[in-house]
Amino acid sequence: QALFDACQVCIVRKLTKSLSNSAQSMALLPSMLQLAFFLGLFRARSAVLGSKSTAGALLATAEDETAPEPVASCSFLQTTVLSRDSLPTSAQSQPLLGCHSLTDSGNKSSWEQTYHAAAKLLCANKANWPYMEVFLDSRFVQQYSNFYGPDGWMDRAWVNYAKADGRGDYWALLTERLVDSIHRHSAYPIVVVNFGEVGIPDLEPERFPRLILLHARGFPKGMSFNFNKLRAVLFSHVKTGASLDSDMMMVGRHADQLLQRTEEEVTESYPWPMMPTHFLTRDPRESGKGLGNHFLYECAGCPTPTMRWGQAQPSWTFWSLPFFARWWGAKLAGRQEQGVNTLEIGEDEDLLNVALWREGATKAWCMYQMGGVGFVWENYFPEHAPGPSPFYGDPRFFPHGVPLGFFFSHAEKELGKVDQALEMLERHRNTTASPPKAFFHMMKFYDTFAQLKADHPDLKCTL
Repeated sequence: QALFDACQVCIVRKLTKSLSNSAQSMALLPSMLQLAFFLGLFRARSAVLGSKSTAGALLATAEDETAPEPVASCSFLQTTVLSRDSLPTSAQSQPLLGCHSLTDSGNKSSWEQTYHAAAKLLCANKANWPYMEVFLDSRFVQQYSNFYGPDGWMDRAWVNYAKADGRGDYWALLTERLVDSIHRHSAYPIVVVNFGEVGIPDLEPERFPRLILLHARGFPKGMSFNFNKLRAVLFSHVKTGASLDSDMMMVGRHADQLLQRTEEEVTESYPWPMMPTHFLTRDPRESGKGLGNHFLYECAGCPTPTMRWGQAQPSWTFWSLPFFARWWGAKLAGRQEQGVNTLEIGEDEDLLNVALWREGATKAWCMYQMGGVGFVWENYFPEHAPGPSPFYGDPRFFPHGVPLGFFFSHAEKELGKVDQALEMLERHRNTTASPPKAFFHMMKFYDTFAQLKADHPDLKCTL
């Protein structure tokens, strides 16, 4: 390996892996390796396709005199081949968005200009082009027309990223319950971006009139599926959004305030997304202090934390889109961004926290998602403290514990329990009783966050 640079070693490994499944393709291996080293590094790496026309792709790449110069890092994506093979059959034939459709954003709205700035960062590398296309599901044309404006943008929405293997698939059923909870409690629509090859048939347009289902190509194996969350932010084309995982459930209509509050907090002068405070502190400065909720995080080039570790449910406005593009693009290319080695960062939550620290972000939401759904009947309705005081505290940011809003559940994997919680919440919603108090801090429940804030004006988070 000492005879070759890191990218050449990477390419040989990828070439060998992509050809190992076919005796016919194996016969081409010597020729492909020769091309990799004698026809130029960048041109040959475009041949790492795993496609049906390997030899043709190699020849076409070798003859391309307009190919850009070699790059220093070994990109995760090595292909610019556009194919519908990996898209569901229900995806429309033409994409809503893609690098091919980018035009000059002059004299356009602020949201269109920031989207173009973000997309151009990613579209500069043609290997990203197949992964920048997003398609509307043909079953959801009416919903798209109802909620998206003539310019292709929606004002506010919840955004989910998902994948399922077919009807009744476990993750499809979890996603279905998330969408159901939004329809029960929220005034806003939900956009589900599907990164699988099946159209998630459990999501039916007749049942969910405020759902818009989109499709995009999944990544090749080798990168965490959770990074699709960053793609969904861009693909949803919403001016204000909040990311929800499939194993989440909305608790009540009071959670809608998160989108309005996002518009107020994430602006042109403060363009960074905001995340809910995590129950863990991962600050290296807290090591050795005996904290029961400390779980050290370190990485190459990691900056000093500017706020407590956040959970990977970012909320954003269109002003945030270039931030997502900068860091997602760096991760795709396997390169450093602002001194951080993104190649070594394995999950979306890690990347988002480190990126926010590096860029000096200081705003965070208070905790708004409890683990599991048991809190609905154990804490929310009976107004019973969810834990001892201080609630997941740390000496630096939350010495008196983290304030909590009962907005969502998270990480409940038992479908029966989710159904039980949905039914309990529905029964209460259909009564005339006052809603439970939705905010908690220092062993006291509050009706509004404003009341909580009045008692504790120096919090390092907001809702």
